[in-house]
Formats: sequence, structure tokens, C-alpha cells
Amino acid sequence: MRAIFYPFSRENALKSILVTDESAKHLHVVRIKAEEEILVLNGSGLKALTRVGAISKNQIELIVDSIEESKDSHEISLAIANPKKDAFEDILKIAVELGVRNIYPLTSEFSQYDYLASDRVQRILESALIQSNNPFLPIVHPQVNLNIFLDKWNSPLFFFNSKPNNCGKVEKISGVRAILIGPEGGFSLREEASILAKSNVFSIHLPTPILRAPTAVASSMGYLLSPS
Repeated sequence: MRAIFYPFSRENALKSILVTDESAKHLHVVRIKAEEEILVLNGSGLKALTRVGAISKNQIELIVDSIEESKDSHEISLAIANPKKDAFEDILKIAVELGVRNIYPLTSEFSQYDYLASDRVQRILESALIQSNNPFLPIVHPQVNLNIFLDKWNSPLFFFNSKPNNCGKVEKISGVRAILIGPEGGFSLREEASILAKSNVFSIHLPTPILRAPTAVASSMGYLLSPS
């Protein structure tokens, strides 16, 4: 079934959803037809199963058959000291596909890219949401310095450390938590000391060669989501 992102609310979708702007243009481009089924994702947990109704140049009517409210499958967020732009954009896609709830871009000594909200970022997020049928768009927070984030984050923080020293298998913790990933050059020794000094930090080493930042994000999420 074809899926689209459109920020509707339950109150304004009792019978139909009127799709306009870029979403309507997209449906015109793919030549949707009357009665074709469309899954509409609002990015806040609602999924609407609809059928195409009236089609005009500037808007498309989607008749609502049912609305389902989804629940978060987990409460994992991602804190990432920014790698290069291309790698960061890959991480955005991976984060959406894996259901990350919040993304915290960080500045560190070796970070390589300054994140700013943009239409391009929003398109990347929406495209990944559609591709994965994830009902939730992650919140991408303004970029802050690593130390500011460490001071403000009080929930469990899983630091995936490329060095095996002082690392070990950590009991999986449910609830609100985050993973912390360094840039392509890793964290500096001073930054690692600041991270490991925090009482809410769990340092974990995966027995792999050094990973690119997008691979580290996917591997780290897999570690936390695995049943054992």
C-alpha cells in the first residue's frame, strides 16, 4: 500500500483528509486513482487508512476508513557528535527507520558538521518515515555542546566506546534512555573522561573494528533492542 506523510489530527480527519501542497503534487506524480488505498502517517503516532476520493489540481480528498493510534515500541534517543554532512544525513534515515524518538546533534572537538534545521532535513525525515511506515517522526533538537548535553541528560546514557577498557556487557534497561555516538574521529581523551565521569553513563564496547558513525548508530540500536 502506498504511504504518505501528512500532519492531520484525529479531529480534522473524522470523514476525510484534504491533502494539499507537496503531498498532493506527489500523489499526482505517481498517478493515484479513485478508490486506491493510501496509508497516511501524521508523524505523531496516527495512521489513517484511506481511499482516494475526489481529485483536483491542487488537492486530493482521501476518504478515511479507519484511524489507528500507535504506541512507541521503545523510548531510545540518539545523541551524536556530528560526523560529515553525508554521514549525518544517513544517520537521520537510520534513526527514523529504527524508531529513535529524539536526535541530539552535538558539537565536540572532532565533530565535522554544524546542524541547522532545513527543508532538506525535513524531507529526509519524511522520506524515511514513509519508507519504513514509522508512525512517529523523531524530534531533532538544536545542536549543543557535548558538555551541555551531558549536564542536562539525567536518564541512562549508553556510550558505545571504541576502546575495550572499562567496558563490559551491560544489563538492558527499559524506559527513557539514549545512546551516545562520537564523530568519525571519536571523542578526545578529555571528552571521554567527562563522559565516563557521569554516574548515568554505561560504557559498552562492541567487538568490531572501528565503525563509521552510521554503522555505529545501527549497531548500537540493535544492541539495545536485542532481547538478550
